[in-house]
Amino acid sequence: MHRTAPRPRRPSADVVTAVATAGAAAGAVVVATPEWFGLAGTPPFAWAVPFRVPLGLGLAALAGVGGLAGLRWRRALPAAAAVAVVAAASLTVTAHRGLSAGELPPALDGDVTVVASNVLHARADRDAVAALVVDAGAQVVSLPEATRAYAEDVAARVEAASGRDLQVFFTGDRGGRAEEGTALLVGAELGEYRQTDDFAGSATAVTTAVPVSGDGPPLAAVHTTAPVPGNLREWSREVPAVSEWCAAHPGALAAGDFNATVDHPGLGAEGGCVDAGAATGTGARGTWPSDVPAVLGATIDHALADGSAWRAVGTSVRDVPGTDHRALVARWRPTA
Repeated sequence: MHRTAPRPRRPSADVVTAVATAGAAAGAVVVATPEWFGLAGTPPFAWAVPFRVPLGLGLAALAGVGGLAGLRWRRALPAAAAVAVVAAASLTVTAHRGLSAGELPPALDGDVTVVASNVLHARADRDAVAALVVDAGAQVVSLPEATRAYAEDVAARVEAASGRDLQVFFTGDRGGRAEEGTALLVGAELGEYRQTDDFAGSATAVTTAVPVSGDGPPLAAVHTTAPVPGNLREWSREVPAVSEWCAAHPGALAAGDFNATVDHPGLGAEGGCVDAGAATGTGARGTWPSDVPAVLGATIDHALADGSAWRAVGTSVRDVPGTDHRALVARWRPTA
């Protein structure tokens, strides 16, 4: 008697549902938190990770579509629910970092206030930048994409409005137009400073200075390469280099356009350096581009400090006419 071979058993519908749900959840986790898997510095995640709120909302919308599909095919509901949970968790983490514009507490003796404002090829309104410096009482000003003439003009306007003298230091872009670069303005109340060249050949335009007299902190005004195609390798070197500089210089303060978020490799609390926005409730408020709501933007302008010497007591994200970046104001207080 001839017997036919038994047909192979097909996976049960429950197994298919479980696999689909696990796959959807895993995919959503990778999209929402590529930094957990070492992918935040690689395409396409390097370009997507700065926009955490739009990503979270996109995942929530995808979960909603899956939920609608589940009205007809019920087995789609678990996958939709898994994506919804990941989206909610991602948005919660982002909200916890702080989406507010922030505010500054009154300054105390010993506080140092820093302003970082990318001035978009020296096009930002000079009166507005000077007024921001005066209003904040900033002793340290970082102006990426400035020219020396622009920085000196802003310093002159601050002096005319407040009587305060600002030393001007400048480094031209090493990869672009030499007349444009990053300016560092330092209030005379911190003492006399001299410019150093700590980033020679290793960064687009980072200006550093150290005190000649007085006990002011080592300072860096930062502008790193943008993580655009063709520049990713250089960007991946420059951003960690700034964090390493901060860690290597006791009492250091660094601020400017890092072209990176705290989720990118190389930025954040490395070596004891802390991010002012993340510490004070503005850590997820977008600073670029300024023509979209701040909640949807990328937080790529930062103020860092040696956490053993300074603690952030307040930050404020401000609009500045004429530039595509919002300015960041950070107030640091000595820990001792």
